[in-house]
Amino acid sequence: MVPRTVLTPLSDALALLLAALPAPQPQVLPLEAAAGLVSAATILASDPIPAHAIAQRRGVAVTASELVGASPYAPVMLSIPPKPVLPGDALPPSRDAVLPPDAVNADGPFHEIGQPAYPGEGAVLPGADLSAGSAIVRAGETLTPAILLALRLAGIDEASVLAPAVAVTWADGEANASPDIEWLRAALSAAGCRLVAASAAELVVRVARDIDAATASWSTTRISGLALNPGGETAIDAGAARPIVAVAPRFDAMVGVFLGVLLPFIAARTGRRLRGVTRPLTRKLVSQVGFTDIALLRDTADGYEPLSTGRAPLAALLAADAAAIIDPGSEGAAAGMLLDATPLREPLEPQ
Repeated sequence: MVPRTVLTPLSDALALLLAALPAPQPQVLPLEAAAGLVSAATILASDPIPAHAIAQRRGVAVTASELVGASPYAPVMLSIPPKPVLPGDALPPSRDAVLPPDAVNADGPFHEIGQPAYPGEGAVLPGADLSAGSAIVRAGETLTPAILLALRLAGIDEASVLAPAVAVTWADGEANASPDIEWLRAALSAAGCRLVAASAAELVVRVARDIDAATASWSTTRISGLALNPGGETAIDAGAARPIVAVAPRFDAMVGVFLGVLLPFIAARTGRRLRGVTRPLTRKLVSQVGFTDIALLRDTADGYEPLSTGRAPLAALLAADAAAIIDPGSEGAAAGMLLDATPLREPLEPQ
């Protein structure tokens, strides 16, 4: 067992962990399985959406140019009755508007319309939703419900995604679930990871009460303890077939590791970066020199209100809107100073 007497700076630990991983490989998944994951490629609309004019209301399909000047006193007479349509119906060729059903009056063999129409009246014209060549999704963007809708309307039923495969397991032979672990799994999933068994993972997060015992058989390419608050007990084995991050079972340690280690890992594996929003501090923030401190912040009208630094109590986690990674060379920041922080909702963005 290697004593954990020297704590490794967070930046060194991240560099070692990321260097141990092979280049990320995109996966092609059906859209229903790709929801919430990150697109590995930019996808353009090959054709206009919609490709044909579509009725927006119940009525009759007409050609606007044939009704120029039409009025009750000078109706346009048609020998062929306009086709009735319902919302969502494709309009017949050359038809570009939909008038109410009562706009047509039958007069012997003719059908008269006593009102004009403009192109697109009661209808969606070709390309009105999206023109050909427009980007539906760009590499690094999350496949949201709106993007999935656009892909399906474009006739695309699968997407290439980057979704790190991560396993979260107990090291001590205990039950494989707890409120803390379920929080970590939910956070990883929301950030665009696929949760898999350890045998299929590219990174294993091992929750261990006794970090020393859990890491005794690890390779020599390992880190025993991080200069990170919270999360200092964390160990990393970068030399394993699947790199392992061992973390204590308390949620506050998991919060520190998620924000300090796992989010940067996810960003690197999905071609994204941590989003940063700079705002002034509403009051002084104190941090510990030599350690990377995680500061939880509330977003107020006047700026960031520090809730906790170097700790992650549940009350602070519930109230926090953003988190800042405080450099180990810093003693903190005074009230009014600008601080760059990552929003806890949508923390990652395309590079």
